[in-house]
Amino acid sequence: MRSRMTTLFAAAALVSAACGDSSGPRPTDRSKDGAATIARHLSPGADLAGPIAPPPAAGTGASPDRKVTPFDLGRDRPPVRLEIPTLDAGGSADIAAPGGATGWVTRIPESSQLPAAAFGDGRIYITGGFAFYSFYALAADTGRIQWAATGLDDNGPTAAVYEDGRVLFNTESCTLFALEAKTGKKLWSRWLGDPTLAQVAVDGGRVFAAHPSDGDTMLSAFSSRNGSPLWSRHLGGELLAAPIVADGAVYASTIRGVTYRFDAATGRRVWSRRLGATTAPWIAGDRLFLTRRRGRSEEQIVASAATGAILAEHHHLDGGRQVADVPVNLDSWPRVWAFEGSRPVVLGGVRYVAMAGELRATDAMTGAPLWARRFAAAPLRRSLGAVALAGPAAVIATRDGQLYGIDVDTGYTVWAYDLGQPVVAQPIIAGGWVYATTAKGYVIGLRVADPTLDGWHMFGGSPGHNGPTT
Repeated sequence: MRSRMTTLFAAAALVSAACGDSSGPRPTDRSKDGAATIARHLSPGADLAGPIAPPPAAGTGASPDRKVTPFDLGRDRPPVRLEIPTLDAGGSADIAAPGGATGWVTRIPESSQLPAAAFGDGRIYITGGFAFYSFYALAADTGRIQWAATGLDDNGPTAAVYEDGRVLFNTESCTLFALEAKTGKKLWSRWLGDPTLAQVAVDGGRVFAAHPSDGDTMLSAFSSRNGSPLWSRHLGGELLAAPIVADGAVYASTIRGVTYRFDAATGRRVWSRRLGATTAPWIAGDRLFLTRRRGRSEEQIVASAATGAILAEHHHLDGGRQVADVPVNLDSWPRVWAFEGSRPVVLGGVRYVAMAGELRATDAMTGAPLWARRFAAAPLRRSLGAVALAGPAAVIATRDGQLYGIDVDTGYTVWAYDLGQPVVAQPIIAGGWVYATTAKGYVIGLRVADPTLDGWHMFGGSPGHNGPTT
């Protein structure tokens, strides 16, 4: 049964949705008079004494010693509270917000904490949660469940990868699956070992997956077409988040702080270094960008992608206490399964990263700060999730469910919404829509921009997890 409710927003907008069941048409009644009175977006900085000064552009010689005072998230545009209805399991409802954003919310039947979703072929793909044997595809524009694979051989599907009409994921116990994206039909599966907690990566007809074997953790490559094994190499520890594929190489950071580079085609180990990693790396050209442990907090480093040698140590967060939740062993499988961490994103010569409660843009080469924002409610603990980037916007969620679209050049808040539910996973961005998953089993889709806001279709953006989908 699809749940429906009428939602009243406090900014002179009343948007109603008629009741209906799963067999009827989706409500489309939108009052023209109501739409005309929806509150318009404030201009950035409208509630400040003056606008935020634009930062210097990356690569313009900004001094690494330049100081930037973090500016509170939401101060220039407070998040609009969305009235998310309480839904029956499997239910869905339309939602709308002052300023013109529209969308939907769907409750995954298991109502469990959800990892990042994946987008492809007009659908959103999402697991049923760590303890469950289910996987779902939702219509990206309505949220309706289009198919459900509820009889998986193993529980705990990870965040998925969409690639060339296939959806691929690991399960916690303990299998690699490939499903047909259109129907959910199982194309193939391969038992790997227990537990398999990290996401997979796909590139060049290969799927890369970490798994246990003979008392060690292995990184293996399989054919994405039929699952046949290609190569397997020792890692010495469970992965943080996922393997990363870039320029013919596959990289991995383990919970023991060791980072590796392998040749993607042959599996030859190029190098391994104990860099103290607390995230999967990001590769940009001949540089590797990584977050690593610094006392109870974290710092940014730059290393050579060719050798792993550290080239520079950049920003660290004074007083941050977020490393307490970085997995260092397998004492909590659900925590390892869900962990994404403070992974940096580097595009256009700028590094964007959220550490503890601070979001910062810096010159990727020099470390010079360009702008900084902080979540004032919890600036020193991990209150911000991993950054997603699409064109002109950096998208980030707070742990308590605030969702921000930030202008990449100035740090201005372009839009902001309060979902009212905890969000742990990185949002994804496709065709003007932002999709967030919550710790209560809800998936929320919001149309916030035109279709050019696009490209971050799964964790890390693309099937290799190292940048936007082209």
